[in-house]
Amino acid sequence: MEPMAIYGKSRITNLSRSISLSILNENGREIPFETSQSTPIEFLIPRDPNVEIPRMISTNKSFHYFNFTNDLPIAIHFEINANFSYLFLYKFDAFPIYTSSIRRVDGWTFVVNRTNFTYMIDNQRTLGHRFLIFGLQEYNSHFFNYEYRIYVSGCYYLNKENEWISDGLLVGPKTNLYQTHCYSMHLELSCKKPI
Repeated sequence: MEPMAIYGKSRITNLSRSISLSILNENGREIPFETSQSTPIEFLIPRDPNVEIPRMISTNKSFHYFNFTNDLPIAIHFEINANFSYLFLYKFDAFPIYTSSIRRVDGWTFVVNRTNFTYMIDNQRTLGHRFLIFGLQEYNSHFFNYEYRIYVSGCYYLNKENEWISDGLLVGPKTNLYQTHCYSMHLELSCKKPI
């Protein structure tokens, strides 16, 4: 899977977008202000309109492997088109097993004959993991075809050491292929968040 944008300590590609926010007094001096978990600042950052949207992948495999290749936390977004009832399930760093007597998964949801199913694992839940195994478990047959697309997003800012970090930032549910939704629980002046 190709990332929609590359991020790192000092690399920003033209695929990333950033914003800067400063509050100034009448003399043009910056005014410090604070946010908190109960009163976060919300940002909607558009993605580069020239980025090629990844295609839906047609498959009949039950499970798929996703490797975390970056140190910064990311949100993972899934889009699934299927015309049968199934369980969507996933597990970090191990294979998910779902039975009626024991559930060894990190997340699951039951989807009934629904196309255009979307699901997001936010950046706080992926922190510290190496890989993810996700897939569909269908009830009525062993062979089924469906389409899926997976993409990632993140919210970051540059600290005083000029390093990208994500402390206090959460990827929000309005994130899609065309924008990234960020909540900031704290804000440093001139906060920047690449996608």
